[in-house]
Amino acid sequence: MQVFLFYGSEKTVRKKRNLQEMNLPSGQRAAPRQKRAERSRHDILNAARIAFARRGYEGSNIRDIAEQVGVTHTLVRYHFGNKLDLWKEVVDDMFLGLSQAFGNDKTGYLDLRTPDGLRSWLRLYIAYCAKHPEHVRIMIHESMAATDRLEYMVEHIRRSHVGLIPVFTRLMQQGVVPEVWLVSFFYIVSSVCQMPFVLTNAIDKLYGVQMTSQAAIDAHTEAVIALVLGERSVDQSQWPSLPAWAETARNKPLLAS
Repeated sequence: MQVFLFYGSEKTVRKKRNLQEMNLPSGQRAAPRQKRAERSRHDILNAARIAFARRGYEGSNIRDIAEQVGVTHTLVRYHFGNKLDLWKEVVDDMFLGLSQAFGNDKTGYLDLRTPDGLRSWLRLYIAYCAKHPEHVRIMIHESMAATDRLEYMVEHIRRSHVGLIPVFTRLMQQGVVPEVWLVSFFYIVSSVCQMPFVLTNAIDKLYGVQMTSQAAIDAHTEAVIALVLGERSVDQSQWPSLPAWAETARNKPLLAS
């Protein structure tokens, strides 16, 4: 990633690249430009996602995002238009990434109607949450403000819930998961999967655990599966250790009532 201190320096680099491309066979000239355009879009989307997650929509601006990537404000507008258009592209890209994450099941077929399928679904969802905590942070920003943008995000969620409602209703009827109010079930499950990675700094301060470490992700995944399916998590050997004060409290006998 190149950082340009002056507008003219970017023009100079582009001019040199264009001259180099002119020496390529005609069929190959478009390929480098296309790859750079795709890379620029990718980098801008990543920077914008982080900005919107940290500072919210109102606290973010295109110039800062462009500076973070090392491109011009004009280039961001060329690819994405105004700030609202960029925000929508970020949201679309996040939900596309979430959808693609559920396609990473090693079996090649994820049947959510079975306990094994549900376990795989939870593992994939938690892995996504650990990698992309900014997804839920943006959702929290928009929920607090209750803006028109929130409806844009909610429409993505509504489409997924249309498919999930009959599946979880059946799992409840079969006794695979607790039969509770569906709204509570969705938001209990989503929160327990997401929030430790949103609050990773607080958890690190309190327990000295890096929630983005693979050991913590694995331990959290097994804990969620145990809670949702009513199972007992038995493999404690790989759990991250607790600090001394927490171990002392854990082993402290309860006072008789």
